[in-house]
Amino acid sequence: MRYVDVDGISIAGFIRSGCVGPTPAEQATNIVRYLGDEISRSGEKIKGLPENFFATIGSPNRDAAYDILEQLKGRGLVAGIEANTLNQKEMLNVNLLLSGWEQYEAEKKGELSGNYGFIAMKFGDPVLDPFVADVLKPAVKSKLDYDVRDMRDAARAGVIDNIMRAEIRGAAFVIVDLTHDNLGAYWEAGYAEGLGKPVIYICEKAKFDKEKTHFDTNHCTTVMWSDGNGDEFANQLIATLRRSLNLF
Repeated sequence: MRYVDVDGISIAGFIRSGCVGPTPAEQATNIVRYLGDEISRSGEKIKGLPENFFATIGSPNRDAAYDILEQLKGRGLVAGIEANTLNQKEMLNVNLLLSGWEQYEAEKKGELSGNYGFIAMKFGDPVLDPFVADVLKPAVKSKLDYDVRDMRDAARAGVIDNIMRAEIRGAAFVIVDLTHDNLGAYWEAGYAEGLGKPVIYICEKAKFDKEKTHFDTNHCTTVMWSDGNGDEFANQLIATLRRSLNLF
């Protein structure tokens, strides 16, 4: 199996470290996104896909990426000329068909949601990190069967900003912790709100009681959390998610 680097990051290194990367379905979405972005920029078909194409879309190797590409062609989303070059799979003059462009536009607008939620938060806090790992994520998984991801779970080759946007676009909902007035968390909340995603705000109770949050969010439903009071928080969060996602 052959690996290449993307933006200086080794795909083999990700796999060895336990990051399995996107699922085949997510890789298919990544292919449509990649083709749409590239063709939109040039206005032309892609004559030949680059050597690092498989790594760009999060596939473990070239053959796996081209197998998914061929299936997308079979489903009428992609057009291209299949060829074998130097015993490798290849596709030339690649383009999106109308159904592919429709999926591309829907994904860009965040209309295609996966079975996971995304959480925006400050990393490295000695209280918040274990609270999210030990209380929030297990509660959402056990009660609603949704995984909750943060950017550490999404670590893979590529530009971090683009990966973050893709994670939010694909999420069924977004949870935003405002305890630390983290500017990145506020930005991610705004991006998700703009896409029409359900956004659930959370904040450490003592902080909210003392300072509240920014005036653009302090009137929004905010679920309070505090260390040692995980059960009450989990119940309120699950109830809020059920209402937001109409899960009754």
